[in-house]
Amino acid sequence: MAEKSNHHYVPQLYLRNFADGFGRKARVFTFDSTSNETFKTSVRNVASKRHFNRVEIDGVDPNYLEDGLSEMEGELAPFLAEVVAEKRFRTSEHFDWTMNLAAQLSVRNPRMRSQLEKFHKDIAERIASLSVSTREIWESQRKQMQESGVAVDAKVTYEQAKKFHDDKNYEIAIDQTHLIWLEMQMVETVLTELGNRNWCFVSPPDGHIFITCDDPVVLSWKDQKDRGFYGPGHGLMDTLITFPLSSDLLLLGTFENLPPAMNYDALQVADANTHVARYSTKQIYARSSDFNIHTPTKFFASGNELPTLMRRVKKDSKTEFASGK
Repeated sequence: MAEKSNHHYVPQLYLRNFADGFGRKARVFTFDSTSNETFKTSVRNVASKRHFNRVEIDGVDPNYLEDGLSEMEGELAPFLAEVVAEKRFRTSEHFDWTMNLAAQLSVRNPRMRSQLEKFHKDIAERIASLSVSTREIWESQRKQMQESGVAVDAKVTYEQAKKFHDDKNYEIAIDQTHLIWLEMQMVETVLTELGNRNWCFVSPPDGHIFITCDDPVVLSWKDQKDRGFYGPGHGLMDTLITFPLSSDLLLLGTFENLPPAMNYDALQVADANTHVARYSTKQIYARSSDFNIHTPTKFFASGNELPTLMRRVKKDSKTEFASGK
């Protein structure tokens, strides 16, 4: 079987809820913050990365995870469609499938994987640095390796090993399969906390639409204020989940009480769109360019205006849109 290479970290079935057209003809209006360009394209062409779900395990098809996710998305599709159409969780299955999608999107994306990879590389670098910090530690480490059956070249001296480290004549690579395994553990934890939240279905007024992005489950403090070193966590009080489900439906989740449904006015829709856009990694998506969003140079901007109005400020790998507050 041919190996699949174009892996979507945001499922196409989800993106179609923000697209114009149906099936393979579904197209989304896209703003790309890295190129500062807008365009319409098939949902097949966005929110994907080459071999993102590839696993390398002896005796296991590299497509194993990608195929499994595709099968899961096939089961999810009718439940998500009914949630969007009815603006409610009709059954516990509807709730469970929606939360499962939110957990996957929250954890399994390039931004989170990059952070996870960097964390492991930093640890490996610190261990390597400690190993050659003194001759005594180096000799002790080498002895332990030999006793554990690890092949050690006896000709390599402490001075050579330290120079090799200090000159950075190496590259630390973290196995993607290991990172995927860690992500799956994280998904289970996030899913539990999502299930503990209260959820509200939000609708826009006629003529207004919600947008989504390449990192669409937005976790933030409820007051949306920066707390410096302390970021919001899925299990923390006073946090808010903002999760667009379609052009006409938004989910809000908190640990505090929420009404089951509410209607936003035009300003609140623009605020929500801006909030989602600010947490995008690279791209935002919409059914058309006829949405409202705040930029540093215009309070109510439409999609088509973004390339000329947007002053892109990079901060923590996110596009800085203006605050609507």
